[in-house]
Amino acid sequence: MKLRSLLPLAFASALAGCQSVLHVNDEDAQAIVNQRVVGTSIGDFITRYGAPVMRDEARDGSLTILWEGGPPKVGPGPRGLEERICRVRLSTDRNGRILAAPIVRDGPGQRHLSLCVEVLPAT
Repeated sequence: MKLRSLLPLAFASALAGCQSVLHVNDEDAQAIVNQRVVGTSIGDFITRYGAPVMRDEARDGSLTILWEGGPPKVGPGPRGLEERICRVRLSTDRNGRILAAPIVRDGPGQRHLSLCVEVLPAT
């Protein structure tokens, strides 16, 4: 009798353990994106991940860039396109090195809670 009442708890614990391996939370996603992007050149970033949607150059030569990425094909479903993109605001120094890459918008991914982790893969 006691064993039967413990089975749902054991199953829930095992399932929770699996989910934590597959997903990252928002704080982890920002740390992962920073690790992959900060310190690289903006040219390498654009070559690797694609062109930005907005580029603003300051007088000192530094750049602020808004980059968006996501699945190339958005299937039907209740979520809109805005929920299926990763948007990152990149700041560079005058030499083109990325200094910061805060996530502005992060939709859910296929394998992670963070789409940004998926569309900005480690190289």
